[in-house]
Amino acid sequence: MNRFDNDAHLVAVRQNLRDVQALMERGVLVEPDTGRSYFTGYSYKTLYDWDQYFEAIVQIYMGWPTDYIKNGVTIFLDHQRETGLISRSVPSNEHHDPEHVKPFLAQMALLVEKASGERDWILAEPYFSRLKRYLDYWLSEMDGDGNSLSEWMSAPHTGMDNQHERTGFWLDRFCEGVDLNCYLVRECRAFATVASWAGKDGLAAEYVARAEARAERIRALCWDEADGFFYDRNARAGEYPMSRHTGWASAMNRDAGERIRVKTVAGFAALWAGVATPEQARRMIFEHLFNAAEFWLASPVPAMARSERWYSRDYHPADLARHPPPRAEVWQLRILRRRDRRWLRPRSVLGLEPAGPLHAV
Repeated sequence: MNRFDNDAHLVAVRQNLRDVQALMERGVLVEPDTGRSYFTGYSYKTLYDWDQYFEAIVQIYMGWPTDYIKNGVTIFLDHQRETGLISRSVPSNEHHDPEHVKPFLAQMALLVEKASGERDWILAEPYFSRLKRYLDYWLSEMDGDGNSLSEWMSAPHTGMDNQHERTGFWLDRFCEGVDLNCYLVRECRAFATVASWAGKDGLAAEYVARAEARAERIRALCWDEADGFFYDRNARAGEYPMSRHTGWASAMNRDAGERIRVKTVAGFAALWAGVATPEQARRMIFEHLFNAAEFWLASPVPAMARSERWYSRDYHPADLARHPPPRAEVWQLRILRRRDRRWLRPRSVLGLEPAGPLHAV
């Protein structure tokens, strides 16, 4: 069941998207360990973490049933280790094994509920307990210095695979990412909603409080008042952010301070998550997003500000995240355009504005 399936406007739009529908059908596969069908946008048949969230929005607007979305979540939860760790891809590999699945699983449960009203699948055990355990792993095990900000393991872990200046190489784990911690604010809020479905009001209140406490830490530790920008924080402050796991490519930037002063699209996650204050959001938009020397280029928005020394418009091998932004960031900014009409001219996803849209989730 999908309440968007028979939306008159969406039905009309889909008439022009039949080639997209056919292409998407090629992405339906079966995961061998669980025997469940899932959707992936990758030709090499890998189920990735945050991709699932944004691909879920597309599936719902295209009128698909929610089965592949639910299966994507439960496939990850079925690959959870005793510690709570879930490798960020299925199948995994030696590089992905220690990198925890990005915090979007509870948010995907909210998308399913918004589209179809289904809740029982995520409230059933062992999935509810596993969902809590995976989130707690992010909040505790991935907060190495105990300052209530969690760390990325590497640039690929962020989804912006070669932003080594801000997040390092494999296993470096020094970047307390603005994006990561904003995702965790959203994920804590989403888990609180899931807990309330289960009648666990005390648990729901606990995770609402954890979300707000983390949002406050982001504002306190990542916001730079002079620059008017949200920067990642260096968990190894006082030490140059150089890789401990590479040789010739180890020098990433020259700043050993508490903030990693590299302007990337990750900073705008604070707006998407509702972490930024109105004044902080205003400055981020007018001083940076609309700044032609930084993010407002002919094809906005680059993944890295044009003013950064490592910015490049040219293609380099495996250069995924310097000029064109990852598709997840494109979605976040489009959703932001629609949600805050005071500053951003709304531009719809697929030209859609159905009643009760998913971007409100």
